Amino acid sequence: MDHPSQGQKATFGLLGFMLGVLSLVAILISLSSVFQPEEKSAGAVIGELAADIKLSAQRALSGAPAPEPVPEPQDMSSVVVTAALCVAGLAVVLGGVGLYQGEPHRLPYLAIGIGLSAIVLQYVFWLAVLICGVALLISLLENFDSIFE
Repeated sequence: MDHPSQGQKATFGLLGFMLGVLSLVAILISLSSVFQPEEKSAGAVIGELAADIKLSAQRALSGAPAPEPVPEPQDMSSVVVTAALCVAGLAVVLGGVGLYQGEPHRLPYLAIGIGLSAIVLQYVFWLAVLICGVALLISLLENFDSIFE
């Protein structure tokens, strides 16, 4: 018995699969802190703060107006994550369309699975970070008595 969709190409499923893989890779790259700005040392932060205080005091004594606030640079990490989550949702939708159109099931199922895994990966990562932070805080509080001995 022949499968009715054996000769049909999986165009929506293939496109959804490729978008799902793209979104999964983008989420993994954003979690690896590639887009995060470089951290400044404590000395550099204190020096910049001291210079800002000095300039502010000079402007206050001379009566000069305060300068216009400098807008913060765009955070590329949030833009990449938002775009990747949208692409993952599109991959899930294309996988569903491929199943509805009667395409061979392997690629639409993969598109839905990989798209959903890209969405879930983002939230599971932050949940794991939160759990580790709580565990660290609990261990610090439990060992507080040894500090005062």
